[in-house]
Amino acid sequence: MTGHRLNTSSAGRRTPPQRTRDRILAAAAELLARDTGASLAQVSAAAGVGRTTVHRYFATREDLIEALAVESMRAVRDVFIDCRLDDGSVPEVLARIADAVLPLAAELRYLDTAQGAWELPEVRRVWDAIVDDLDRLVERGQRDGDLRADVPAALVVNVFVGALWGVDDGVRDGRIAPAGASHRLVAVVLDGVTTQRVP
Repeated sequence: MTGHRLNTSSAGRRTPPQRTRDRILAAAAELLARDTGASLAQVSAAAGVGRTTVHRYFATREDLIEALAVESMRAVRDVFIDCRLDDGSVPEVLARIADAVLPLAAELRYLDTAQGAWELPEVRRVWDAIVDDLDRLVERGQRDGDLRADVPAALVVNVFVGALWGVDDGVRDGRIAPAGASHRLVAVVLDGVTTQRVP
């Protein structure tokens, strides 16, 4: 009979290969967010699998970093699709984006320090498409009169993205309460560019 070969975990259970791969990537994302120099041995320990299992999916650390970068960017892309960028006012959409993206911030944090991650064609392609969508969202807000038209859309987008990572820093070190953080983030960012007070 043909089909996917199953892996055997340390508990004796047979796990589909995709699930094992996802578990390795999830463990790597959490570990690399804290320690960008973590080794494959550390990743295997965090994932609860043997080193040979990790090497079966990722021959080198660079292969793991590349796969993790691509998967993370695809996850962000999916979040943006779910946020329905054409549904509602721009402040409402930005609040939805902040709510959805903040939980992913830690997973994406290592991209800024992982050598070559941002140079991967698939990562750049997905990220550039996300930024283009954000530019168009801000431009819609400017046309609708919700946002000031004298502030370049690219500047608003960069400030918004930077604020997402900044708020995640504060949440992680305990300086910012997670509850309501995304709404306050949007209020702070948009107070400087909206034509009306953020509710």
